[in-house]
Amino acid sequence: MRFLIGSLLISFLAFAGGAQANMVSTERTETSLIADVRAIHAGQKFWTVLHIKMQPGWHTYWKNPGDSGTSPILTWTLPNGFVAGEIQYLAPDREAVGPLVDYAYSNDAYYLVAITPPPVLSDKTTAILALKANWLVCKDICIPESGDLSLPLPATMDPAVAPSADADLVKSLAEKLPKPLARPVHYEESNGEVHFTLDGGDLPYAKTKTALFFPASDGVIANAAEQLTKIKPDGIAFAIHRGNAKFPPSTMGLISLFLNDSSRIDYEVQLQTGASAAAASGQHMANAGNLSDLPLTMVFAFLGGLILNFMPCVFPILSLKALAIAKKSAQHPEIVRAQGLAYTAGVVLSFLALAGILIAIETSGQAIGWGYQMQSPVFVAGLAILLFAVGLNLSGYFELPVLFGNVGGAAAGKDSPVGSFVTGALAVLVATPCTAPFMAPAIGYALTQGIAIILVVFTSLGLGLASPFLVISFFPRLMNMLPKPGAWMNTFKQFLAFPMYLTVVWLLWVLAREAGADTACAVLLFMVLVTFCMWLWRRDSTWMRCIAMVMAVAGAVMVAGATQMSVEQGNTLHERAEHFSFARLDELRKGGQAVLVDATADWCLTCKVNETVALSSAVILKAFSEKHVTYMIADWTHGDMDITRYLESFGRRGVPIYVYYPADGGTPVVLPQILTESTVLSTIR
Repeated sequence: MRFLIGSLLISFLAFAGGAQANMVSTERTETSLIADVRAIHAGQKFWTVLHIKMQPGWHTYWKNPGDSGTSPILTWTLPNGFVAGEIQYLAPDREAVGPLVDYAYSNDAYYLVAITPPPVLSDKTTAILALKANWLVCKDICIPESGDLSLPLPATMDPAVAPSADADLVKSLAEKLPKPLARPVHYEESNGEVHFTLDGGDLPYAKTKTALFFPASDGVIANAAEQLTKIKPDGIAFAIHRGNAKFPPSTMGLISLFLNDSSRIDYEVQLQTGASAAAASGQHMANAGNLSDLPLTMVFAFLGGLILNFMPCVFPILSLKALAIAKKSAQHPEIVRAQGLAYTAGVVLSFLALAGILIAIETSGQAIGWGYQMQSPVFVAGLAILLFAVGLNLSGYFELPVLFGNVGGAAAGKDSPVGSFVTGALAVLVATPCTAPFMAPAIGYALTQGIAIILVVFTSLGLGLASPFLVISFFPRLMNMLPKPGAWMNTFKQFLAFPMYLTVVWLLWVLAREAGADTACAVLLFMVLVTFCMWLWRRDSTWMRCIAMVMAVAGAVMVAGATQMSVEQGNTLHERAEHFSFARLDELRKGGQAVLVDATADWCLTCKVNETVALSSAVILKAFSEKHVTYMIADWTHGDMDITRYLESFGRRGVPIYVYYPADGGTPVVLPQILTESTVLSTIR
């Protein structure tokens, strides 16, 4: 979206000179429109090329600009019947500036477009190909440029069209275009990385020194992160850090092979989820797997499930059930054993249900693993609310005997195995954010094997999680190691609420990272609403309880909607900023207020680097607060005539520009375009 906005901006702002036939020039660039033919023949496709020649140090952008910038916009005005194809891009280079990386072209940028004339053309026709081009060039600053270009080409009846003076150049560029691979490349996600292997075919793997992947879509990988490759004679394995955006089930990109002789070959690839296509994935899931590793894997899974009991979300549940057993084991051993079996059934069946979901999703061609639910902001929000309610229960705010066996003292005869079954299912639900030791290798092995092995491994996980409660229910003498039942049990129960609350805090942090601070705040407000509804419920009034139920349902719907929107988390620097206007700037200066004006844009690479490196740190924010500096953003992303006039007042035609106005009304100080923390601090001090 930010690149669409940038594209709209460079359409709006044009700083280049007027059209000069098929060439326009600025201080930074010389842009021309060429073709590979001198004349055109009816129905015979030909190439046109927009060539942007830049001064040293300047660069412009590929179709995915990377961490900042925007791709060019080409708007054709053609005679009736002529059709322009999509822009064909040569492979870009990685342009690193500070912690950011763009996909760009330096020195020369070529954008190829195929034009197809109509099937019927008069030999007396001269076709005028008119092109309105908008592009962005960046160095220390970023400047939008544009040009109106035209290329007259006469029609000919001779199908053997004579080549133009630029035909050899255009031919060489067309030959350098990325070659499409006929087969898709299948990827898998693991621990925040995307893994895939390019193999097969007649590719020069053995001659490759290094390789790079360029995604066609913004945000799917961390552009600045190192791409790890393992080059073998028969293929290349990639491990790439995933970006902020969710990696799509299918996405396009380029793989560039840099050969030992310093040459380069580029391939257009389609990445798809899974180890194969959906049908092949189904066959893969049906395989019996390698049974030799299964016994050790089952042991690992059991131990991993056992250790899950000591996680802060699960431990209170197990402890309360154990206390319930201690209270009633002497008089009702048969009830205790039934509860143990029901709890185990709830745990194991929940693990098998989770395994079934994983199998179904992987069979559809997607690569997932344990805890995949935590990728959903809706699930994280729901889990946080549930654990908050459990915490209130443990604190004694209300009672849910179905979950915890009513430690407060319900008659033993009223206990039901249903409550224990639900408790086991709840234990699995709250355990999903955690990965205990031994679990990772067990689950990783299972998900690469057949359906039967996956079910066996997940059953072992469930038995490991349920085993302490199951053993205690059949051997209640083990409870003799604990203090005898008494008033301390309620105190201990209330103490166990705090691990729940701490888990809620962590889940809200996860939610803020996934869906933004606004969503996390909405969930917090809902938690307050839940507490209020419970307070109403305890009034023991039918009307009060009806109101509580309506409020709780309405609040849940609102939170689900806010969570689904997944609004991006606001930046602290921007949250403190004021929007630029001449009137507000004059008001602050007359009031003796120090002001730092930051003229910036979302598509400006240098701006984003400076924000990351020099303006967003805790040191700078603290200095702004101590020195009472008003931080004012002049956002030029969408074009603004007031900001344009402000730039021109300092002899600038592009962003960034940083101007500090001292509190004493002294002369404004223009800071360097490349900022450091020390530069900003020394200026405002």
